[in-house]
Amino acid sequence: MTTPEKYPRSSIEDDFNYGTNVATASVQIRMDFLRKVYTILSLQIILTTATSALFMFCDTIKDFVHSSPAVVLMSAIGSLVLIIALAFYRHQHPINLYLLAAFTLLESVSVATAVTFYEYSIVLQAFFLTAAVFLGLTAYTFQSKRDFSKLGAGLFSGLWILIIAGFMKVSFVLFTVSVYCSNLFSFK
Repeated sequence: MTTPEKYPRSSIEDDFNYGTNVATASVQIRMDFLRKVYTILSLQIILTTATSALFMFCDTIKDFVHSSPAVVLMSAIGSLVLIIALAFYRHQHPINLYLLAAFTLLESVSVATAVTFYEYSIVLQAFFLTAAVFLGLTAYTFQSKRDFSKLGAGLFSGLWILIIAGFMKVSFVLFTVSVYCSNLFSFK
């Protein structure tokens, strides 16, 4: 008669308890992981965009946040508390998702409050620049076999910021752009 395993494994997710990581997993597991990550990121971006649009276009909310600095203060303190809670509950599903949703909501309130102080055209430029960098980094990640956590990621981001800002004709002093370009391309 066989003896039961000392540590029975109920699913593939248990493999990650034994030192395995996503990078060494099968293609199917890596794609599932990317799908989950991009779903969460997309939901966070959608929530932040919707909250920002609501704050910008609803004059009642805009006037309230302009006259109540406590909104930003409470959002910032709440975000810090939730970051600490997320560190403690990072492996406890679904609590970690609830905490992440609350953190995203508080951060979207902070971003939404900040964008109410700017003109619509400036906010749209920042939105499209951010979206272009996000898509560019995604394309780079899918095409590259390199470790994306190194310096190359920052250089690639800086390059995309320069390219998109150039297309958007962002008004910088020529000297500032020159210094930024020389610093960006002097690192290897």
